[in-house]
Formats: sequence, C-alpha cells, structure tokens
Amino acid sequence: MEPEIKAKVFISCGQQKDTDEVKIAHEIRERLEKLGYEAYIAVEERTLKGVKENILNQLATSEYLIFIDFKREQLVTKPEETIHRGSLFSNQELAVASFLDIPFVAFQEEGVKKDDGILKFVQANCIPFKDRSALPDLVTKCIKQQEWKSNWKNELVLERNEKEFVDTNLQINANGQIILKPGRFFHVEAKNLHQRKIASNCYAYFKGFKDLSTGEETALETVESKWKGYMLPNATILPMSSRYFDAFYVFHDAPNQLRFNLFADYSGYYPSISGPGDFEMTYVVVSDAFRPATAKLQLHLGERLEDISLRKSI
Repeated sequence: MEPEIKAKVFISCGQQKDTDEVKIAHEIRERLEKLGYEAYIAVEERTLKGVKENILNQLATSEYLIFIDFKREQLVTKPEETIHRGSLFSNQELAVASFLDIPFVAFQEEGVKKDDGILKFVQANCIPFKDRSALPDLVTKCIKQQEWKSNWKNELVLERNEKEFVDTNLQINANGQIILKPGRFFHVEAKNLHQRKIASNCYAYFKGFKDLSTGEETALETVESKWKGYMLPNATILPMSSRYFDAFYVFHDAPNQLRFNLFADYSGYYPSISGPGDFEMTYVVVSDAFRPATAKLQLHLGERLEDISLRKSI
C-alpha cells in the first residue's frame, strides 16, 4: 500500500523559553495535521551544519510556509506607540522560502516594526494579531481560506509495483533473418506529485548495482535509459501524472540474464548482470523542474521467469 501523499507546511515562528511560543507552535501543528498536512516546526540552530541539515533541507522539501513574527526586544518608544523588532530567525527562513518560491501566509504580532527586513521586499501583507492564545484558530481559519491543498508534493518520485511486467515479442536479427522472440520487460514508475508544475526534460538512468551476496558495488557511467514505448531519451510528465521507463528486460528462454534498453551504440555501456542472485539496483530520474528522484530496488534472479522479482528496498 502506497503512503498517503501529504503537503508539508514549514512553521516558522519564535520559540523563546519561558514563553507560550512553544505551546502555540505545537497547537498550530496539530491543527494542520487535522487538515491533512504534514507539519514541521522550525527550531533555532546554532551551527552551520544544523542549519544545512535541518532548516534548509526542511524548507527545500516543504510545499508551504507559515510565518509568525513574534515580538522581540523593544527598539524605540514613541509617544503614540512602542515598537519592537521581530524574530530574526523567522525572517531569515522567510527569505529562503521566498527564494525557493514557496507559497506562504504571514502573521505579525501587534507592536512589531512593520515592513522591516525581508518583509519590505516580499510584500508579505502580514495578518496582525494581538491575542496569542487565539493564534491557532486564526491560522486555521486563514489556511482554509487559501487555495492550499494537502494532497500533493513538490516532488518527483520513483515507484515500483513488484507485480508489474509486460510480455511482448522482440524483433531479433538471427543470422540475417528477423525473428520474433518473446521477452519480459520490467519498468519503474516516475510520478510527478506536483498539482500544477510540469516535469519537463526527464531523463532516466541506471546508476549502478550491488551484489548482495558479495557486497561488491558497481557504478555505471551516465547513459540514458529508454522510456516505455517512447523513442526519445527525454520525456515530459504532466502534473499529478506518471510514466514508466525500462528498468531491464529478459528473454523468456534466458530469464537469468538481464538486458537493458539504453541510448548507446557502445557495448561497453551495457552492464552484465546474471543470476541466480540478489542485487540492489539504483535508478535515478533528473528533470528541469525537480530535484533528482532516486530509488533503490531489490532484484532477485532465479532459474525461471517466474523467479524474477523487482521491488523497492525496505
């Protein structure tokens, strides 16, 4: 059973100790999860490694952002008002989200200096709030009014149905005569989980394999694989759609010898894999609009056609 697709919301807000900010952040996360989203609460990082591995990685894999600008130190007191600065870390996260073109909704506590820092340039149109205890309700109400959807990801993924294969006849040149020889193709599914964005110029690659009995790993040169029923190396995948590429095929009378459909006229590019045995196969798809999608698949080869299995690694 495939996992449920959930859009991830990056919650960017202050979490000062001895305040109600941590409690509010967790309440907002619970509300978002009830609406069907995955939610991540950003925490302050003190090291460059922590920022790269946590904050930047989480932002890069988020579909939406909620920006909450809590009051910090007092900047100046005017006769008519007291002005505070906002959250430095939250403003930095909003700047990165804007660069990544992540849709966001912004909330700002009354008393924070308006149009300060990055807010001046991204036209955030912050929604003001005064009562912190009412903020989770306000966030929930605003999210419902947005055109946000919870059932998509800004991602290209590779899937494999281990029961899927196609039997067909292949034309073979045998001593100058063209004959038909039955073969079985095994495919990998490339799925575009974005609700609007097209995955263009998609190229599929067999990156390498590992013999699980010996632990020996073999890296392969970059050579394009063939898409199922398609004659060009680059393909397009429409939003919320998918297409398949050839992982490998076998002839019915030689089921323990893998064969590959590659865009290459040099025999040295074609890997040699035969069974019986167990292997870990690594495939990757790159495109113009998404991060590379990688899958590690477990291959079992026996002596019979029915022995072949190709499934995602656990």
